[in-house]
Amino acid sequence: MAICISAFFLFGCITEYEAKGIKEINEILVVDGIVTDGESLITLSRSVALKDYDPASFSFVDNAEVYVECEDGTVIKAKAYEEDVNSRKGRYIIPTGTLNMDRKYRLKIGIEENNSKNEYCSEYSYPMETPAIDSVFWTKKELGEPVVIHIATHSSDNDVSYYRWSFKEDWEIKSDVYAEDYPYYCWNLSNNNNLLVGSAENTVYGRIIDILTEIEPTNRKLEQLYRIAVNQNAISKRAYDYFTNIKKNAEQTGSIFAPVPSELRGNIKCTTDPDRPVIGYVDFSTTTQNHLYITRYDPVFEFRSRGCIDYTAEELIEEFEMIPENFIIYQTLTNPDGSSTDFYILDRCVDCTFFGTTQKPDDWPNNY
Repeated sequence: MAICISAFFLFGCITEYEAKGIKEINEILVVDGIVTDGESLITLSRSVALKDYDPASFSFVDNAEVYVECEDGTVIKAKAYEEDVNSRKGRYIIPTGTLNMDRKYRLKIGIEENNSKNEYCSEYSYPMETPAIDSVFWTKKELGEPVVIHIATHSSDNDVSYYRWSFKEDWEIKSDVYAEDYPYYCWNLSNNNNLLVGSAENTVYGRIIDILTEIEPTNRKLEQLYRIAVNQNAISKRAYDYFTNIKKNAEQTGSIFAPVPSELRGNIKCTTDPDRPVIGYVDFSTTTQNHLYITRYDPVFEFRSRGCIDYTAEELIEEFEMIPENFIIYQTLTNPDGSSTDFYILDRCVDCTFFGTTQKPDDWPNNY
């Protein structure tokens, strides 16, 4: 039986896989997230049998009760990530605030399933203190090679050996050609969904340098101003082994969805129905952050022509036998005899909203 997981952190569809010991292939609950200080993001989805796989209908769980419970009885309930249920995609925000490092916590989930309510719980765990990120930096070998973004970290007392990272990218976009009636500056963003874990177990002094992402040198992310903001969490060895198992399965298949590793289910169980399988590992740790800017003055971006050539109406008709719909008038010039000539150009060359939005991030350093 081949299966897929529509979890937030897994990426692609798989080839044939035999899920030993799992009888209920469809609709297994998949839990992803880390409970941390401030706000915690938990994502709930359902496994999907490959024969039923439809990328247009990922099975996210938007009707659950999600909360964190401390061993002293304190309960912190999650709120929906989005007001619009169609935009939630199984995401829940828990306002955890400051974690008490001397108390154990667990994640609890309540879901209506098959006309009955099931409860899922992670194991009680003490939060881990996450070391600071030493640096986030880029390297580029030579012309034509990608820009590689790295993270460096270490635990000064060697009590943290395993890490999980996530990051958000923002970048500025400028239209190729200025036109008065069209937006010239835009911005775009991306939240990384890849599973990024690292181990410093066998490194000198517990120091680790790992790769976060690679960007092709012609990518317009790098043309003006680019920022990557990185979150780092300490994780347990059990969590690291669990995520490494899943990641290897995904990388071996080159797929979006990794297979269910029946031999390693994680630390979450269904307490109302112990035989019901559930997939996921939730750890508890503080979060440390760092960021990196790459500007247009850094020697990383390699421009590639985008075909932004202007034409008169006559030149367009001569070449295309018509004026194509994706060409617009971007300027009109007056001729010496008093007549005027319209110049046409591809719409994407003067309108940056083809590649982003005019909504600038609140903390963006450039002020236009």
